[in-house]
Amino acid sequence: MSKNEKYELEIGEEGLDYDILDVSFNPSTQAFIVEAGLKPGMKVLDVGCGAGVMTSWLANQVGPQGSVTAIDNSEVQLNVTRKRLQKENISNVKTFVLSAYDISQLKEQFDFIYCRFVLHHLHSPRNTIKIFYANLKQNGIYVGEEGIISAAFAYPASFAWNGYMPDLKKPELEKDGENRDGDFGMKLLYYAKQAGFEIENCKIVQPVLWKKEQKKGLLDGLMAFKKTDLEHGTTEEEWQKKYDETVRLINDDSQMIAFYGSCQIRAVKK
Repeated sequence: MSKNEKYELEIGEEGLDYDILDVSFNPSTQAFIVEAGLKPGMKVLDVGCGAGVMTSWLANQVGPQGSVTAIDNSEVQLNVTRKRLQKENISNVKTFVLSAYDISQLKEQFDFIYCRFVLHHLHSPRNTIKIFYANLKQNGIYVGEEGIISAAFAYPASFAWNGYMPDLKKPELEKDGENRDGDFGMKLLYYAKQAGFEIENCKIVQPVLWKKEQKKGLLDGLMAFKKTDLEHGTTEEEWQKKYDETVRLINDDSQMIAFYGSCQIRAVKK
């Protein structure tokens, strides 16, 4: 991120381990990565590694002959990753506090770049995809997965969890450097293609939360987003109503939540 950007989820002193994302998406993400061609011995870049759950999985997939470079713009988050790697006795991972915009500072070329739920937090996601392209070896693979926030819904309907109709502009009217785009997943294939990639696979994923133990993770996200929510004009009273309604949704065993959607792509540098 640039100095004018900030991550919209609040990261505490112990880091942010947003478990609901791993629980909801990891099975489909991992299957997609394996299908995309991740192999032992590969040199992998993990962009925005967060709490390191996927980092450790990637490291095990490439094995001791391979390596993973994990970057995040938060030292606190990287410390969570480092503790996880140490606990799991994983030694083929290097970690760096680094923005996705500054990957070239690593002065390396990678066989495989993995980036999930990062670009839709950035103000310049299109340029970042170009950076991925520049830092891949020939025939290198970029597996991207980005959010489609507008796809969220609940049934029965609830004000605490609903989607919206996104304002979809023509590509020539889209600009980097202005605001984050929570629906960038819709545009991921197009802009990867514009960056020079050949697209070899594309899927849409939308997990469904229907068990209490699945839905309770929603509170972590609500708490992490509270500061940003209030900065954007939500009052404490409005936020508390949303919190109370989310608790009700969690405890109602007839309530279904369609979590945020995502778009997955396998893109190759030819």
